Amino acid sequence: MNWFLISLLPPALWSITNHIDKYLLSKYFKGGGVGALMIFSSLIGAFLLPIIYIIHPAVFESITISHLIIVVNGFLYVLAILPYLYVLQKDEATIAVPLFQLIPVYSFILGFLILGETLSVAQLIGGFIIVTASVFIALDITNIKKIKFKLNVFLLMALSSLLFSLNFIFFKLFAVEANFFVTSFWEYVGFVLCALCLLLVKKYRQEFLDVLKTNSKVVLATNGINEVINILAKVSFNIASLLVPVTLVWIVNGSQPIFVFIYGVIITLFFPKLGKENISKPALIQKVIGILVIFVGTIVVNL
Repeated sequence: MNWFLISLLPPALWSITNHIDKYLLSKYFKGGGVGALMIFSSLIGAFLLPIIYIIHPAVFESITISHLIIVVNGFLYVLAILPYLYVLQKDEATIAVPLFQLIPVYSFILGFLILGETLSVAQLIGGFIIVTASVFIALDITNIKKIKFKLNVFLLMALSSLLFSLNFIFFKLFAVEANFFVTSFWEYVGFVLCALCLLLVKKYRQEFLDVLKTNSKVVLATNGINEVINILAKVSFNIASLLVPVTLVWIVNGSQPIFVFIYGVIITLFFPKLGKENISKPALIQKVIGILVIFVGTIVVNL
């Protein structure tokens, strides 16, 4: 079993979900609906809960504080996705996804503050490279004479990355020894609870009901496919982590922005109805340089 090919599956699959998210926002949630999309995505958990229970009935055995923490973690995961979707609503996946590489930077800092882990020179250098490249890729170079920094995009993705980092820290503290199906079950419970909380927000609830009346079947089916792809990515990541040190898997996973970029170009050139990325020469140069430098930073961080 080739660990490298298996390690490539998660970033390749997660990159597909990034473009599906963008497609849903552009096609069915024009002018708003980020909260509504998040409700649809989170409620998928309600359909998966009985399936997981049938596959692994032991999910209700020996319920501990760790299981409750996993529920909170699932809630936190959904909250982490919200800022990312707001960015996708306004900008391209090839801009948003590379900024997720801020996650390991936050993770090392939080690991230092919460878990008492030490920071190596490589982590500090790699973190600086990633942050610098992230700022570069968040520049608006539409007008070379008036280059602007997309502050909102950067801050929203920084918030999303921070929440994801907290999610990983909690997982490491409480859920690292839990069974995959048990962890997935209680995470989806958190998803559903978060969806119910989002339904309490009048704006999100109205947007959700509007989409439910017009495009519910398409949105639910597309979200269902999206979640299946996400699960396959998670399983592939776990399998790869069993074959080699997880550090190597994280390095390969740092290639996700590259896959997002390749898919974006292919969609723009051959399937423009599904999505459109800015592939002008200046934008391409900026994205290629930014993504490659971020990937280098990811490698350095994981040395």
